[in-house]
Amino acid sequence: MSGKRGFFMDISRIIVKNVLLYIIILAALLLIVLFPRNPALSVGGGNALTVEMEYHFSWQEYKNNIVQYLQHVWNEKSLGDTRHARLTVEDELKRFFPNSVKIILPAFFLSLILGIGKGIFDYRHKFNKMNVLGNGLTWLLQSIPDFFIVISLQWLVIFIFPSVRLFSQSNWYGFLIPALLVSIYPMMYVARITSSALSNEDGQYYIQVAKSKGLSMSKVINKHILRNSMKTILTHMTSLMVHILSSLMIVEYLLGYEGMAYRLFTALGFNISVHMGSFRGFEPGMIIGIGLCFLLLVLLSQILGFIIKKSLRIP
Repeated sequence: MSGKRGFFMDISRIIVKNVLLYIIILAALLLIVLFPRNPALSVGGGNALTVEMEYHFSWQEYKNNIVQYLQHVWNEKSLGDTRHARLTVEDELKRFFPNSVKIILPAFFLSLILGIGKGIFDYRHKFNKMNVLGNGLTWLLQSIPDFFIVISLQWLVIFIFPSVRLFSQSNWYGFLIPALLVSIYPMMYVARITSSALSNEDGQYYIQVAKSKGLSMSKVINKHILRNSMKTILTHMTSLMVHILSSLMIVEYLLGYEGMAYRLFTALGFNISVHMGSFRGFEPGMIIGIGLCFLLLVLLSQILGFIIKKSLRIP
């Protein structure tokens, strides 16, 4: 019983420890999003009657934006309205958040599991010819921009397999390709972290003892070196989720996958479905709501890292 109490106390401590940081991030997001951006229109030019657009910053307008929004949140118990009539921010999040979760969860575990496996491969072959497929491939995939990989895959599917509907969100498997694309860069990130953590254990006395007992290198890594390196790897769980969310922004936008990142672009006023370069319909409440979802996912990844650490009994 005391073990469970200590477990939940530790999780509570993690949450409380990060609350202040997330409050500061949320406050900064609020200040940025509610910054006055409406230009003033005036008619001039004498007989020509030309319309002139000017922008004048006003602290009073800035204050009014913040106060009015906070009052709306308090009175209406909602983060705000959207460009769609009768739809609140919460209604839109209920629609787009699950779509992104379908990508984020597989991408997270693919990045973690395959990334650790790739890191072990890189570590074992760092001094032989296989290093080309080890650290060389890891470096290459980290160097290629996400958008180039997405565009290349789209080109291959469209011109080589035109009948295959891999990018259709209407199919049940529509999240698989986006999840795989989102996981590529974070996977290589975990691989580099893992390889570096394993390398830091080189020369330790317990490795020499394990080898003297006749254990193969695979068993030494899996039973000893990897276990001692997991503490270092798990400290990067938050960074892993941040990398996944960054890749999500690019993949959802380029594939037109209707998730949170896709909705964020439209909330910023960039209308993807009409034509490139049209900016309209800025939705501050939607941006804040999506930001809260992103912060929640980062916090959950940190808690998950703690749970894995406890389950493996890593000190």
